[in-house]
Amino acid sequence: MSSHLSNSRRDLPPSLFLHAGLGAALVLLGYFMAVLVHFEWLLGSWSTPFVLMVVVSVMVMVLLTVRQEEGGLHFGRAFGLSLLAGWLARIGYNVFNLLYFGLLHPGHAGDYANMLADKSTEALSVFGIGLDLDAQDSTTMAEMFREQALWSLTPAGQAADAMTALLWVSFVAAIVSAILRRTPDAEETSDA
Repeated sequence: MSSHLSNSRRDLPPSLFLHAGLGAALVLLGYFMAVLVHFEWLLGSWSTPFVLMVVVSVMVMVLLTVRQEEGGLHFGRAFGLSLLAGWLARIGYNVFNLLYFGLLHPGHAGDYANMLADKSTEALSVFGIGLDLDAQDSTTMAEMFREQALWSLTPAGQAADAMTALLWVSFVAAIVSAILRRTPDAEETSDA
């Protein structure tokens, strides 16, 4: 029984939660800073690279820490640890949305939804979608984007967003894990 408990502790090292928590706090702080500077920055081109940088950094820190502590790290374990750590760090985005639009400034949800609907319509027009629609269909599409944006700010919408984020986080985790995995034999060979 005690060997099973020690195995469980080895499977999820405390450094994972420390690094993931700090990453989530950094994402949360980044979004709060953006909204304080200019509300429209919530949809700025900085956000995706920023969150990706934090997620990758957290994954790397967790895997390097575990690899150093355990003397090696197989791909499966590296993938699982980096996926969990990166996903937990990414949750900072969802926490921001729930705090900001749900508790602190619920009145800004409509402004955000309008801004997102405009950006979505603009993005589709770049690909020629929506240009041939009449005014009624165009208004209906914009309203559909707006309703979806409002729903996405609800707890259910943020939960769905967090689950969807698992897809891209798993892709990134696979790449980071492939690069940082080390078997104990490979570690000894590289030192020689």
